[in-house]
Amino acid sequence: MAARMGTEAPPGYRVCPVTGLLCHLPSQRLIIANYVMSLISLAIGGTAAVFVGLSRSSLILVKDPGQYYIWLTAHGLNMLIFWILWFEVALLYFVGTILINAPLYGLRLAWVAFGLMLLGQIIMNVLVFSGKASVMFTAYPPMVAHPMFYVGYILFVLGAGLAVIVFFATLYKARTEKRYEGHLPLATWGGAIAGIIAITVVVHGIISLVYVFLYSIGVLKTVNVMFYRWFFWGLGHDAQYVNVVAMVAVWYALLTLASGYVAANFINEKYARLAFVLYPIFVVPGIGHHILVDPGFSVALKQASGSVGSHFLSVPSMLHAFALLGGTEAVMRATGRTGLFGWLARLPWKNPGFSGLILSMILFGLGGIVAQPQTTLQPNLLFHNTLWVPAHFHWTVVGGTTLAFMALSYYVVPLLTLRKLYSLNIARLQIYLAFIGILILGASMAWLGWLGAPRRTLLLENLVRSEWWTPMTLLGIGAVIFIVSGVLYLVNILLTVLAGKKTTNPLELVGGLVEQLEVKEGAIPKKTGSLIIVFIFLGIVLLSLYFASFIRLESLPEIW
Repeated sequence: MAARMGTEAPPGYRVCPVTGLLCHLPSQRLIIANYVMSLISLAIGGTAAVFVGLSRSSLILVKDPGQYYIWLTAHGLNMLIFWILWFEVALLYFVGTILINAPLYGLRLAWVAFGLMLLGQIIMNVLVFSGKASVMFTAYPPMVAHPMFYVGYILFVLGAGLAVIVFFATLYKARTEKRYEGHLPLATWGGAIAGIIAITVVVHGIISLVYVFLYSIGVLKTVNVMFYRWFFWGLGHDAQYVNVVAMVAVWYALLTLASGYVAANFINEKYARLAFVLYPIFVVPGIGHHILVDPGFSVALKQASGSVGSHFLSVPSMLHAFALLGGTEAVMRATGRTGLFGWLARLPWKNPGFSGLILSMILFGLGGIVAQPQTTLQPNLLFHNTLWVPAHFHWTVVGGTTLAFMALSYYVVPLLTLRKLYSLNIARLQIYLAFIGILILGASMAWLGWLGAPRRTLLLENLVRSEWWTPMTLLGIGAVIFIVSGVLYLVNILLTVLAGKKTTNPLELVGGLVEQLEVKEGAIPKKTGSLIIVFIFLGIVLLSLYFASFIRLESLPEIW
């Protein structure tokens, strides 16, 4: 059971003044170290985003294709791989130690994992910025980077895999030592599911990266691009579902923390745990939608993996959407907010936890909606090599995962450092700017994709069609707004660590971050409004876009 406030901590531990949980100090240092690396990666990737975003807008900043592809590769790797995975390792260590009152098992191994990831990232970034690895995120052969690029990639993947093993060893040791009773906390359970998927990511990644490394040094004289693509997307796509599962676990944590643990009484944990379990069942078979347009795979394989498997992947996400939105509605109704949608209007929108949760869910939902046409061969032909695809993953990974991670930081950083958040107002503003920026960015990309604008390619003025200029301008505006929000996030966290008020007073430490919700006697915590919202948002809207894609395809020339 958790140590309570006022309990004397054993040597090497401290008691959190807010939660009463035990914090193992050496483990806490590892959490902070991994989190710091995530912030550094975010800063590098965000800097690259300035050049990529404005170059893809009508405000052309980079006109040299060679420089553009350097920034594009750096942006993809630092945002999709480094920022996310560093944060997720810190998250796994947090939910695997502090939430269950356990020390991290194998501290030396954990530091070895940290060193491997750090060395790998340094090698990869040096080669990318030196112009020797402009192969973009997918690194498809026969494009070949410098051999050391793949060495760095392998080191980073191995380090991340070792960190996951340390996490599972910690859970096992905590169970044998009876450091907690009953089930794992829901966030830890979600972390464990993410860890299971992460193991498949490591296996696929090592196979694909070693294969292309051998090709880059001449050991293999030819390369089977279909072999590489299948195993690479076992890395690239499965890794995004590590992100999704971690994001959902963070959503539950945000709802619990922001409500002062009141929401924990309104979440159906059995339902949520089952929804988590569905992810690894569907993830591995569902990697094929990325290769639906590749002629080297059989139609049966592409339809089974790319279409059927991908459609199944939306099931657990929809279950969690209802669980979380329903839990939020139940909390609001229990505190006196009534009406079918009145509870939604009366949410504490100034609270970064509540606003970050809901806005992250909205953006992730939009990303899921625009993904559906990609999961069937015919519409995939329309969208696969257009900006429609970046619209999908910017809404899911940037809008959903990144925004959720940012919101959680406003709680975890004060709890770990015992320093009050430097500016609650900046946090509130940053959440909304991030939402607005990525909403505009994703919408403009989807618009451009619908019009046939290619992704990846630097479009100079002589290549731009007249109808692309308006959405390209909006793309630049959205990019600038989100980049500003990213700067505010980094500045606020840095100032919290350096200048935040040191305090162990629980009310002062999390002041403004936790709502004082009072459950009224006799209140009926219905979830009707949430059910209607989820049905409309992920049912009617999703299916409408899906069928609209078929209608549009029918109207195009026969060459399609």
